[in-house]
Amino acid sequence: MERFPLIEDAGAAVAAISGVADGDCGRHGDAEARARFLARCGAPPAPAFFASQVHGVRILRVDAAAGAGELLAGEADGLMTDSPDAVLCVGVADCVPVWLFDPVTRSGALLHAGREGSVAGICAAGVRALQEAYGARPGDLRAQIGPSAGPCCYEVSPEMASDYRRRGYPVRGRHLDLWELNTLQLAGAGVRPGHMAVSGVCTICGDRFFSFRRNNSRERNLAVLRLGGKRGAPER
Repeated sequence: MERFPLIEDAGAAVAAISGVADGDCGRHGDAEARARFLARCGAPPAPAFFASQVHGVRILRVDAAAGAGELLAGEADGLMTDSPDAVLCVGVADCVPVWLFDPVTRSGALLHAGREGSVAGICAAGVRALQEAYGARPGDLRAQIGPSAGPCCYEVSPEMASDYRRRGYPVRGRHLDLWELNTLQLAGAGVRPGHMAVSGVCTICGDRFFSFRRNNSRERNLAVLRLGGKRGAPER
């Protein structure tokens, strides 16, 4: 289990991701391992929300009042809430998990930024969603890019590399830099450079996290965000 001080020091209760040592905690993985990990993150008693991830940019709003246990919110690649007791969950194994948290409105989002979602702009969509749903200001947001396929290892086809290079995306040879691509999107959406962090851990060449490209397996790391605290935005 790895936790992220940028998000937690700003006031979120838990911003974390499981790893190989925690077992396959994905939605279709080891139910007992997932239950142990979620218990460490405060669920139960808080409900844990999942989405059917489809490599898009849709972000769903969820609330702890929806029920208990593990809940499937619907088809999306992001979940957002201002409910202190909701646990947002995203499964990844090379795709980029992105945590967004606003300490002013006490709202947050957890995003699944695969290659397609990253290219389509899911990070910018996440910032907009928090603005529209909760009145969050981009300059107040904290953004954490988690362990995922790094620029050292993430290769795309020659045709994709050429196309992405023409479009101005960060490509070096055939290596697409998903970390830089999402960082640039966040900055373009108004997130301050000092409010962003990149874990810098590559899931492909490391061994602490599950990797589809390295092992060609269905095992998943589980990214989690629980806001905690009290609901509601203070006066600015």
